[in-house]
Amino acid sequence: MTKINQLHIQHFRNCQDALCQLSTGLNLFVGDNAAGKTSLIEAIWLLATGRSFRSSKIQHLIEHNHEYSTIFTEVSSSHDRHQIHRLGVQKSVTNTLLRIDGESVKGQIQMASLLPVQLLTPESHRLLEEGPKARRQFMDWGCFYQSPEFIQLWRHHQRILKQRNHALKRRLPKAQIQLWDFQLVDTAIKIDQIRQDYLEALTPYLVTFCQALMPEMHQEVVCQYRAGWPKNAPDLLQLLEQNFDKDMQMGHTQYGAHRADIRFKFGSLEAINTLSRGQQKLFVCALLLAQASLHEKVVNEPVIMLIDDLPAELDETHRLKLLELLQILNIQHIITSTSESLIPVLNPETTKIWHIDLGKFTQTA
Repeated sequence: MTKINQLHIQHFRNCQDALCQLSTGLNLFVGDNAAGKTSLIEAIWLLATGRSFRSSKIQHLIEHNHEYSTIFTEVSSSHDRHQIHRLGVQKSVTNTLLRIDGESVKGQIQMASLLPVQLLTPESHRLLEEGPKARRQFMDWGCFYQSPEFIQLWRHHQRILKQRNHALKRRLPKAQIQLWDFQLVDTAIKIDQIRQDYLEALTPYLVTFCQALMPEMHQEVVCQYRAGWPKNAPDLLQLLEQNFDKDMQMGHTQYGAHRADIRFKFGSLEAINTLSRGQQKLFVCALLLAQASLHEKVVNEPVIMLIDDLPAELDETHRLKLLELLQILNIQHIITSTSESLIPVLNPETTKIWHIDLGKFTQTA
């Protein structure tokens, strides 16, 4: 399910009621600052992932003087437009209601499975410079779609980790705390293997898109995976035993899958140290395109690309190159811009353009 046919947003930020039928290719939303462009991207991301990339406070997402906001989409398969699902979320400050084809669902997993989206914003380059959490999320997005067992392993690991950390903070007896260790290690090793397999499969695609977007980089990119515990540690269970006193002192578990990270290198130099700010943005584009290509190979469906303020991300040459690659990969893309002239239209037959003003959409082409 990877083409959005229809999008309906009600009472989301400054958007009172907006309905649009999307194209299978480029969907360009043009407007001034604060017109509601980012809110459109945010709404789709919220529906797909269950969270906002702008705020953790639900009340900020709901239009003033309203109790809830609603986001609805109709999605179809790229191979069969008659294979349709209707997805919706209604959010209030105290409750979230998810529906698929009119039926309530309890969790976000089914929604995410039917609506695989990727996000590029003016802050996306921070993936390289921020802490490991963002890079783990990037990696685990791919693991979720590539390995059916990953999400249950990850959730089980998080529950065990929470229990162990809680026991450490309460300074419970050592034997009681260590009851969690075997399960923690078992899930960590399984998660670790899935992550390694995913990055191994992803790397050739990343090399290809780095060459396409940054031909000036003569050395191939390398994904250096870090498991979350030292490479030279003979046994994670033994490592937890050896570091128990320090874990107790700190009140949390130091080693495990929750501490994993990726480092990207060109030759011997880390990407964050060798790439300019502009190249960092291109590199993140290459990462997303690599993920999209691998996803299509595994799932046999393309992703949907959300790009907020593309002209702020890339210069004219690279904007054109990215749009060409999105078209080649058959990826539906939803892009915002302050000016229509900054976004080249490569195929008018698969393009729709809207103007946004104070949360209202008006189709212009």
